[in-house]
Amino acid sequence: MWEVYILKKATILVITCSTLLLGGCFNLENTKEETNNVTDQQNQEEQYVSVQDYDGEGYTLRGGQEEAVDIAKQQKGEIVKAVEKFFLENYKTEVKVNHFIGAKDAVSVTVESKNEPFFYTFAIVPVDFNSKTVATDQIFTLEGEVEQGIKSGLYVMYNKEEFSNLDHYIQSLKKKYPIVGKNKEALQNTNIVHGYATPHYFISVAGDTFKKLFDEYIENPKMNIDDLQEFFTKNPVNPEYINISMDFFMKEKDVKPDQEIFDTITHDIEKMQDLPKGSYSIYLNDNKIDQMRGSGRKNTTLSKKTPDQIIKN
Repeated sequence: MWEVYILKKATILVITCSTLLLGGCFNLENTKEETNNVTDQQNQEEQYVSVQDYDGEGYTLRGGQEEAVDIAKQQKGEIVKAVEKFFLENYKTEVKVNHFIGAKDAVSVTVESKNEPFFYTFAIVPVDFNSKTVATDQIFTLEGEVEQGIKSGLYVMYNKEEFSNLDHYIQSLKKKYPIVGKNKEALQNTNIVHGYATPHYFISVAGDTFKKLFDEYIENPKMNIDDLQEFFTKNPVNPEYINISMDFFMKEKDVKPDQEIFDTITHDIEKMQDLPKGSYSIYLNDNKIDQMRGSGRKNTTLSKKTPDQIIKN
């Protein structure tokens, strides 16, 4: 009987110890998971910076290689001359080189036009990591990107007064409400924007009319306002093919996008009569911007966009 009792006690002891050990393992795994969650949260927080502090540094492309930037910087003068020549020969446009961004086996070179039509875009220069050289004789652009920039810049030239009205309205908003836009350096040092852009909005266009406009520009890169007026008189545009995307940020840190400010902006844009024709999308973000993507869009962002954008005829 004592043997049976001792056996039972031993069994209970083994079960108890096993339970404690398993509990310890479970607690250890839970602790690891909590630690990983905290680390992920810290990494996410570090990925975001105040929009006022963001100059485009930290922006990355998927598969981008920083070594490509290091190699490119060693041959900066050669790249700048080659890129300037490339745009002049292929797009009849003088550009200024702004920044190098690491890409897959290449470097993305961001540029802006020196004269009207004004726009931002980029070219890609292949990099040979073995020889530590750049292939300036193999520069290329992504299909339609530079064309998009030139077309949107020409549209702004044609509507200079109307876009001036939009700019003045935005400045009045900033005086009245605690909102800001991106820094100009963020536009220059990233390639998230392809086309005409300001710190508060960018423009993209589409359709056969703008394709024809681009062809005429290549034939006559000295197009002026008279040429553009004649062109658009003969070739009216559908405002739904002109996207004007307005992007604002809250000025103060740790403040959610303000619904009242957002409603005011959307109401004003809907009612104003002296703005450029186009399809207006409006976004109001908090103060933080993702420095790797160059975007402020989050779950908290207030937006009025496709299919509910504002059409100005």
